[in-house]
Amino acid sequence: MNDTVKLLKECESGCKTALDGMGQVMDHIGSESMRGEMIACQERHRNLKKRCRTLLFEQGEQEADPPAIGTAFMRMGTGMKLAINDEDSHVAEMMADGANMGMKSIAKVMNACPSASQESRTLASDLIQEERRFFDSMLRYL
Repeated sequence: MNDTVKLLKECESGCKTALDGMGQVMDHIGSESMRGEMIACQERHRNLKKRCRTLLFEQGEQEADPPAIGTAFMRMGTGMKLAINDEDSHVAEMMADGANMGMKSIAKVMNACPSASQESRTLASDLIQEERRFFDSMLRYL
């Protein structure tokens, strides 16, 4: 797999994971402002995912879902954490942790794929910036 495809697949997986996580916690958010932040972030992630999908299609790649076992464990972990504590501050902490993991994961792959296309690197940078923006927005709810 070439560097461009590898980077784009990581970005696509990151977008899907973020959207899944945000969808899973949405019903547990009490604050209207936090809910608004989450909805806006979901929309930005959907747009980034569409950009990624377009670039992957241009590379001849079909859409792929994150590994099922990883998704299942993430959902179970999130569900258990919410069963114990579903206060907005706890949800914000979980979302901030997820955004931080997303930034690190994408940065690692971007650094490991030096010959990835400029367009894919720009998309990865945009996704890292979005994760940072989301992380920062969650801090006020901790």
